[in-house]
Amino acid sequence: MQNSKIWTIIKNKLIKRTEKLLGIDIGTGSLKIIEINLQPQRPVITKLACAEFQETFFEDGRLIKPEELAGVLRQLLNTHGFSSREAVVAVGGRAIFIREVAFPQMTESELREAIKWDMEKYVPYAPESFYYDFSVIGDSENGLEMRVLLVAAPKHHIDGLVGMLKQAGVRPVAIDGEAFALQRSLIKAENAVLVDIGKYMSQLIVYQEGIPTVTRIIPLAGQRFTEAVMGTLELEESEAERLKERQKGLLPPTTNTIQSEIHEQMLLLVEELAREIRRTVEFYQIQNKEAVIEKVLLTGGGANLDNLIEQLNIMLDIPLSLHCPTERVEYSAAYDAQYIKSIAPRLSVAIGLALRGGQA
Repeated sequence: MQNSKIWTIIKNKLIKRTEKLLGIDIGTGSLKIIEINLQPQRPVITKLACAEFQETFFEDGRLIKPEELAGVLRQLLNTHGFSSREAVVAVGGRAIFIREVAFPQMTESELREAIKWDMEKYVPYAPESFYYDFSVIGDSENGLEMRVLLVAAPKHHIDGLVGMLKQAGVRPVAIDGEAFALQRSLIKAENAVLVDIGKYMSQLIVYQEGIPTVTRIIPLAGQRFTEAVMGTLELEESEAERLKERQKGLLPPTTNTIQSEIHEQMLLLVEELAREIRRTVEFYQIQNKEAVIEKVLLTGGGANLDNLIEQLNIMLDIPLSLHCPTERVEYSAAYDAQYIKSIAPRLSVAIGLALRGGQA
């Protein structure tokens, strides 16, 4: 069986068929919800909502204010008229561990037992404090070993997340990894690097044959760009954030020379991001001689910065473009096309989560 077919089985292991499903993406600074009608021809976004928040709900990956977050989620669902209360929710960042490991050829029951005893090699602390699952994704080149994808997440994180959802009146049908949800939102990107630029962190995910093989977390994200605007133009954070979102040319176009200090500071951050992308690709290809990286895709709220794509394209020798997850779905006529386009990169995880219920 091909890897893509195997992975389809993994992704749908916990899902029952349902007409509508929510994808809930809880970030460090925002909450995104997508409701998708899982029609046979093409999934349709029927409702969506995004909410920003300043309050800190998580600390070191642990949910510290479940009741408050449940209240925000409940209010958002009620205010925007979501009809479904069944959801797939994401775990990402440092709250999930994804590794490809090798084992001698054995049966599935033998493999499960072997992983149970070897878990301490793959997670940073007590194995019994993790939920984990695995799948065989192929054989090694010599055929003597099998390649196994292992996924693990701390129990305290999953249990806290599930408890919060139930307080909000939501029934979680699955807890998914962000890397898997993002892959589900991609089109023709089986061998690619996806850069998901959040508020405080960015994820760099390497996909091979559609399977996430490497995930890196870096602290260079949207907030760093906001801080550059704050420091250079002497603005409050809220003012700097609004200016960054609305003002064209804070990051200069590639045809212009540097004209101001803000141009210089913003370009320094883009150069740092380009180095991290290049470092990720080079390290992976050194470790995997036959690896193929065909493109780099940018997504997340920070990917919309004016001229970011153009500047990165001249700094990297790999084709780079903006990821548009709405290409995988239709959306209700109630939503303006330009509005959907403007926020699409922010919705990648939520769309991928909701789409998990739409695959056979």
